[in-house]
Amino acid sequence: MSMLVLLVAAVVPAALVGALVTVLVRSGRGSSPVNTPAATLVAARRHEDVATALGLAGGLAVAAALVALAGNGARLVPGPPGLAAALGPTAGALVHLVMHAVGERTWPRPVGAVRTAALRRRTVREIAGRRLSLVLATSALFAVALVLFMLTADETGRAVPLLITSEAASAGIVGGASGPYPGAPYALPMLLGLALVLAGTAWVLHLVARRPAVTGTLPEDDLGLRRTSARRVLGGVQLFVGGGAAAVLLVAGLALRNAEWSLAAWFAVPLGLLVGVVSLVAAAQAFAPGDPRPRQEGTAVGTARP
Repeated sequence: MSMLVLLVAAVVPAALVGALVTVLVRSGRGSSPVNTPAATLVAARRHEDVATALGLAGGLAVAAALVALAGNGARLVPGPPGLAAALGPTAGALVHLVMHAVGERTWPRPVGAVRTAALRRRTVREIAGRRLSLVLATSALFAVALVLFMLTADETGRAVPLLITSEAASAGIVGGASGPYPGAPYALPMLLGLALVLAGTAWVLHLVARRPAVTGTLPEDDLGLRRTSARRVLGGVQLFVGGGAAAVLLVAGLALRNAEWSLAAWFAVPLGLLVGVVSLVAAAQAFAPGDPRPRQEGTAVGTARP
């Protein structure tokens, strides 16, 4: 692969992320709503929508570009063939997290008379809910699967040894392997990438929990904004981590089937499909729009009695 193609492959994603960050910063800093609960809440929710859209679009674009280039034989990173494709979901998740981190630092600042804002500190567990548990469970499953694939790969780390059955032995087959298979050359970089994604997720959730309250909003609305931000952060991470885990399980399952490890293949393939479907559904729910209506001051939160 020529140096020009490598340069383009490195510069274009960086330029794309830089352009998205610029758009997001201008969107937040350029918005100056009137300092009323309705105006500030609408501006804050619009900013959150922009950060979510740019983060998801940028992450998907970078991930798709890496997979497409690697699929055409391009070696974008040192290592075995296809490693860039294997790291595509990781790169997408990191872009998604960067955009949300920038969004947390560029909330619209209202103009007009200064109003007080709630100063109660929120915790990550309070705003993340069960989605955080799903992300952690998916990540743990992914990590365990990668370790198992490393342990069962052959000496090259790119294939799984053929299971020599009595039928194969009688036919004169005494060896062989099936690939591609996510052994150590693939699994170790993916494990490192998974650790970076989890660390980045923890950092962004911390930013969401500890950011200053949006000026002029009521405590209930401010909490709703934080929960929306956390939900969308975790939804994107679930999409990329779960999608990467599903792809790895399916690829490994096909290699295991071809190597006559039928029981392992029947376990890996359905598990990969399940992880992929659950991640897609969870992401779709996470990106659903929230309640656009601000609460009125003096209105109790809860169900009104007739």
